[in-house]
Amino acid sequence: MAANLIGRYLWEINEVARSRHGLTLDELNEKWEKCWLYNGRPIVRKTWFEHRVQIGEQFHVYIECDKRTNRYYLEGKDTTGMPEIQEWLLNSFSVGNMLLQGKDLNGRIICEQIPSGYEYLTEFIQAMRENKVVKLEYQSFYAKEPQEVELEPYCLKVFKQRWYITGKNIVKNVLRTYALDRIDDMEITDKKFKMPKGFDAQELYDTVYGIILDNDKKVERIEINVYNGQADYFRSLPLHQSQRELSSNKDCTVFEYYLKPTYDFIQELLSHGPDVEVIHPQSLRQQMKHWIKDMSELYE
Repeated sequence: MAANLIGRYLWEINEVARSRHGLTLDELNEKWEKCWLYNGRPIVRKTWFEHRVQIGEQFHVYIECDKRTNRYYLEGKDTTGMPEIQEWLLNSFSVGNMLLQGKDLNGRIICEQIPSGYEYLTEFIQAMRENKVVKLEYQSFYAKEPQEVELEPYCLKVFKQRWYITGKNIVKNVLRTYALDRIDDMEITDKKFKMPKGFDAQELYDTVYGIILDNDKKVERIEINVYNGQADYFRSLPLHQSQRELSSNKDCTVFEYYLKPTYDFIQELLSHGPDVEVIHPQSLRQQMKHWIKDMSELYE
């Protein structure tokens, strides 16, 4: 019952958000009768008021009423103004709930199995909220044995469907990032820490693609050529927030970025094969050339 109620909240948010000029309660009920969650009962005004209150409290999404027309709309017209994490959670929750409830589509929707490390998310969020040091038993892919890590957890980040925690390694006194799916065990200690003044996770990762911060590298202006009609994929899903289109013709499109040319970014460029060519800087172009040469030798 609770899951169905959450599903109804999400359905109501989506329906109101999709309407260009808002919906009256009658119009919402017309859509409700066609919904897979429909229980045979219309949405009466009292129920609708209670749902709007709960939606505001649980999702911080506010459905308002234009009293001149009795049409309901999302405050701010859509969800684009909400914080990034809030929008991401709402979208994820909405899709996940619909997949769970859509039993009639069983066998027609395929999900990717990923080593996400979800089981530690709640504990990390608790430790971050209380500013408590955590002890990790961490199995790096580059070490034979697990290592013990004392960490001040600063922020969580998702990259390529994996969760990562970034914080200060107390023993080494450096900022490090750890993948949650490589944690064998975790303990929240009673030891408290103070967050660095003015710390901003978004700002920390603003100049990198992925999760490798690499303080030894500097931010550079990077230009790439995109060939073979692939530019629209870059336009619809930019590689980085700094992406800017400089020019385009029938042969190629030039994109510009301002970021650190880290391992993650180079791997992403290489994944596009001959559809992407680095033009600037020359140092990155040469690095790409060496990696491609090494790859080519594997097939000789």
